[in-house]
Amino acid sequence: MTDKVAILVVDDHPLFRQGVVNVFSVESDLEVVGQTDNGEEALAMIRRLKPEIAVLDVNLPDMNGQQVMRQVVAEKLPTRVILLTAYDDESQMAYAMRGGAAAYCSKDIRPETLVWVIRQVRQGKHVLGEQILEPAALENWLAAQ
Repeated sequence: MTDKVAILVVDDHPLFRQGVVNVFSVESDLEVVGQTDNGEEALAMIRRLKPEIAVLDVNLPDMNGQQVMRQVVAEKLPTRVILLTAYDDESQMAYAMRGGAAAYCSKDIRPETLVWVIRQVRQGKHVLGEQILEPAALENWLAAQ
């Protein structure tokens, strides 16, 4: 795994999106291959670019992050999805993880933690906030929701 992680960043707030891109740009193992501000274009870019990871805002115009993620899963695209949200809600978190999200994080996440989440997801792990969930732990957490 010496190649750079190809990442798509999707958020409808330009300043926040640029901040995420800037965080990734200083990491030697991460590369932002695209960015957009809406769900429809995000899905088209995922289909075309096939980034390893897509960092999606949950609340997007046209098609929200959950809908994009579910379509990525339905089409069996190779991209793993990290959802970012301003609303840290357990029912949304459970819905996201059941739907196939690799990670679900609050937008108040520290930049270095988001980089850490990217690296965990690349290794095939699932992350809720700052907690790594192995497959059995994820199943148990979902069963309790």
